[in-house]
Amino acid sequence: MPTIKDIAKQLGMSVSTVSRAMNNHPDIKPETKRKVLQVIEQLNYTPSALARSMIHRKTLSVGLMMPDISDPFFSAMAQGVEEVLSDGGYQVVYGNMSRRPDKELRFLVSAVERKMDGLIVTPDFMDEDFVSMLKRLKIPVVFLRRRPHPELNMPFVDVDHYKGSCRAVEYLLELGHRRIGFIGMPETSFTGRERYRGYLDTLKSRNIPVAPHGIVHAGRTFKQGYQGMEKLMAEYSGMTAVFAANDVLGIGALEWTAKHGLSVPEQMSIVGFDNLEMTDLHWIKLTTVAQPRMEMGRKAAELLMEMMKEEKQTAESILMDTELVVRHTCAIAREGIIS
Repeated sequence: MPTIKDIAKQLGMSVSTVSRAMNNHPDIKPETKRKVLQVIEQLNYTPSALARSMIHRKTLSVGLMMPDISDPFFSAMAQGVEEVLSDGGYQVVYGNMSRRPDKELRFLVSAVERKMDGLIVTPDFMDEDFVSMLKRLKIPVVFLRRRPHPELNMPFVDVDHYKGSCRAVEYLLELGHRRIGFIGMPETSFTGRERYRGYLDTLKSRNIPVAPHGIVHAGRTFKQGYQGMEKLMAEYSGMTAVFAANDVLGIGALEWTAKHGLSVPEQMSIVGFDNLEMTDLHWIKLTTVAQPRMEMGRKAAELLMEMMKEEKQTAESILMDTELVVRHTCAIAREGIIS
């Protein structure tokens, strides 16, 4: 296999001259570039990743920190990230954090040891150690579906969770529902807090009393959605609709209604958030708030590539819109059906 030295020898040039010509350096004459490209074609030369990294003083690797790669939401974002970075010549190094703070810190240490060129992070825990380590990094970092700590001058790519939540609750109100339960994510989650805030503010804006027993901060899983629905049905008398802070919780709630003979949407309306692929299955058809998951990943990757190219560690953040997707789990409120 030919090397850059073979090209230099055939042309009677130095290796550094050939390298600068290959990388379109401004101090190389057009005629020299033409000769180098001609020999490259003749020898069928392909620069190795190691050679490119030595030339550019980069590893051409980017770290992608995901809280749970098995979660279909995060896997879709990861696909968008990898498509862009792969086309740009970068190798994506995945880190599945399993929602553990110790793994998040170890991933940052690994990024330094491997001399990664940049990071895209979706952390669950931003304690003092995590923030301190990020501040010491000398590479571009983009937060994806998370907001950086106030001490970090780093950009993010996310959707307006608050606005999307408001729209979901407004839709239920438009259908005449007034006793709307809420199944939430953990209160430690920024995303969960924003969606909960949207639920509260929308009810308050319509002068509808917020019932404390109509609120359950369940978690993230199908089982927790099921249990959250069970608790609401036991404690929130007269409830006609439920807003679940994510689709998995919403489907868990649907499972409870199916097992207990409660008809959806005739007796109970349910709205989720995320628009996972499974929500469009014909036996689910969950009304939900859609996020452009793959596009979020692409935007984060494009933003990081721009930062790496321009050798800067900050940029303008990107806040994307959500969309209410109306399917078959909501109907006009019929008060008095459920006692």
